[in-house]
Amino acid sequence: MSPRPQINIPGCGSAAGIYAETQPSVAKFLNIPYATVPERWRPAVKASAWSGVRDASFQGPVCHQPKSENPLVSMTTDAVDEDDEEAYAKVYNEETCLNLNIFLPKEHLRTGSGKKPLIPVMVWIHGGGFKDGSNAMSLYDATNLVAYSINGVGRPVVVVTMNYRLNYFGFLSSPELVQDVQSDKRLSSNTSEKSVGNWGLLDQKVALEWVRDHISAFGGDPQDVTVFGESAGAASIGYHLAISAHHGLFQRAILQSGAATTMTAGRPEYEGQGYFNQLCRHFGLHTSDLTGAQKIERLRQIPAKDLVKAADNGKIGMFIPTIDSVLIKDDARGWVHDPARYDPGLKAVMLGDCRDEGRMFVTTLGAKSLKHWPRFLARNCPPGQEKEFEAIYGSPKTNAEAASISAIVLSDSVFLYPIHATSRALMETRDGGRNKYFLEIARFHFDHPLQIVEDMELGLGAHHAAELPFVFGSDTYLDLFTDAEKELCKSLMETWIRFAWGETSRQHGLQYGQDSLLPADVGVGGQKTEAITFTEQSTVEKRLVERLDARTLDFWRRSEQWQRTKRDERYRARQQQAKL
Repeated sequence: MSPRPQINIPGCGSAAGIYAETQPSVAKFLNIPYATVPERWRPAVKASAWSGVRDASFQGPVCHQPKSENPLVSMTTDAVDEDDEEAYAKVYNEETCLNLNIFLPKEHLRTGSGKKPLIPVMVWIHGGGFKDGSNAMSLYDATNLVAYSINGVGRPVVVVTMNYRLNYFGFLSSPELVQDVQSDKRLSSNTSEKSVGNWGLLDQKVALEWVRDHISAFGGDPQDVTVFGESAGAASIGYHLAISAHHGLFQRAILQSGAATTMTAGRPEYEGQGYFNQLCRHFGLHTSDLTGAQKIERLRQIPAKDLVKAADNGKIGMFIPTIDSVLIKDDARGWVHDPARYDPGLKAVMLGDCRDEGRMFVTTLGAKSLKHWPRFLARNCPPGQEKEFEAIYGSPKTNAEAASISAIVLSDSVFLYPIHATSRALMETRDGGRNKYFLEIARFHFDHPLQIVEDMELGLGAHHAAELPFVFGSDTYLDLFTDAEKELCKSLMETWIRFAWGETSRQHGLQYGQDSLLPADVGVGGQKTEAITFTEQSTVEKRLVERLDARTLDFWRRSEQWQRTKRDERYRARQQQAKL
């Protein structure tokens, strides 16, 4: 039996990991703390150094989160008996959930003499609607991804998967919480410490800073970091790209099924207040004889495992970041189009979608039947634009048509248009007046429905998150793949790995062609077939970059402005009401 891998992390301490049983070329260091939570609804603080040798052979705790009854969208860890306090604390812990799992090639361990050159790093930010998810999920086991980077592609990478605070712990806001934070003299003024409702995003920043400061101990190059994420993880990246204080923490980015405006930040006085009030009602704290400070103090005393149950009781869907005038200062639907807001140090960005993104959300966000159609239409179509909407999407005559059309609308408005808008702005950073650096932009489409899901006859198609099993290729999912899907998995992993290595089409002088792997010139207005597409037939081909035609793009551009104006009007109305 070979000895366990052990390294010294300067400034942190020594850690002993394990070698992957199925892939002996891969070493794993689990539950590496990057920060701790000193108090609920306060910024995390960087983890202290430890003495002795830390046992990094087992999964660390994750953020408390509600349960999901849907096995296809469940982002929770394995079930644990809540009455078994010791077992429960090993899985969920509010104070120590901010940890990293690190996967790296055995040959790149920075021990002894003859150290190999530092290699690219890939940092994963999981999705889950800012409500659930963790690095403990078998879906995100990066063992096979790292092994394939070594043995399949010959481009070894280090992969880091992070936890961050979620739901009420990471994304709750309200005027009461704003006052609570602003009155805390322990927090530095004019810094992100005064941010409210964005603690999860700040956790991610601290995790990326830890990677910058310490990943070289694992053989990773801190100046060659690719951050990749899906859904809320991709939205998170969208915010990091535009928050100046977060610039410089990564050089490349892969946004899967999302951008900042996929999950547009709300305001404490409106969306945030609704969540806060729901929490207070759940625990009987909504009476008028309690001040805001008293409500917060009592909510802080509620055990985390009880607090998170309010999300189940209140049928809470997703959480969103907050426009707090500190970290996020204005509506993302405005600045997402501004090239000057994006990190000027970026080298490459790849953005993409799944073909049937919206189908999974019809029951919660769409029109399940004709009865629900008028409300769905009013929520998505600006007044006076109904004929234009119908010309693009049609008008449902049956319940099935209502569900089908609303799925397409959700795909276009929540995913495809935000990805387009972000791509367009990034292209302008490359081609516009700020052309002081080189930025490559790539696009992809994932059109392959998982065969095992197809066999269930759920009608989800290439649904939201369908690409995730192919990104990591973990053993759990490899056993469920068809032979063709196993090959598709290799193709997708290779694309992601080569992107992290900077092996783009331009660097190889390949303007077109399958061998370039990534699109060369993604002309938004043109019809160039340069988006890499993972097809329904498990092949990899070039397809149209933009799947929305000019008319549809123009409609959602106008709808976006309408939504922004409507929200601003509601916000001003709340402000006026508060003054009365």
